[in-house]
Amino acid sequence: MTLRDYAAYIFDLDGTLLTIPVDWAKARDEVGKMAGVPLGDAPLFAKMEQLVSVRPSIRESLFAMIDRHELEAVPSSAPAEGALELLTHLSKEAEVGLVTMQGSAACGKVLSKHRFGDFFETRVTREDSLDRAAQLRLALQSLGSAPGDALFTGDLPNDVLCGKKVGVDTLLLGGDPSGSARPTYAYPTLASLRDDIL
Repeated sequence: MTLRDYAAYIFDLDGTLLTIPVDWAKARDEVGKMAGVPLGDAPLFAKMEQLVSVRPSIRESLFAMIDRHELEAVPSSAPAEGALELLTHLSKEAEVGLVTMQGSAACGKVLSKHRFGDFFETRVTREDSLDRAAQLRLALQSLGSAPGDALFTGDLPNDVLCGKKVGVDTLLLGGDPSGSARPTYAYPTLASLRDDIL
């Protein structure tokens, strides 16, 4: 199978299709205060998932606080070079889905701002799941796609690991493809991927 042959393409949002300059250091501090302990080096969304699982009552206030930080950053968000052309092309050829740890409020606003909103058959946000593998399963189900017919593009090694866990081919943007998480494809930028697909 080549890059052009997939029936479904699923993308991560922040760091992949665009950048949202959220003050994550400040958000992490606030999550730590809500948790009652500093987060240290723990991944933010994994820590949030853990917090919500043991203290479900914290979910609403925790998500609202992260929403506030994300919404403040939306006006400064910027699309990756090639994103609009790539999504325009793929949405005519296949099913396109989005998985993101952003909340639905910021996700909707940033997609509207950059005219990306109409390209996605499905959007899976942190309200649906704080686990990337679970998000991918939800997206595949919504798109009606078998894992073997889908390609997931993200910018972090965890994206690759979760894609493999679900059984989809993976494409890593800008990361080190020789690490422990070896993607099916690796590209330095979204623009270089666009040039190969278009």
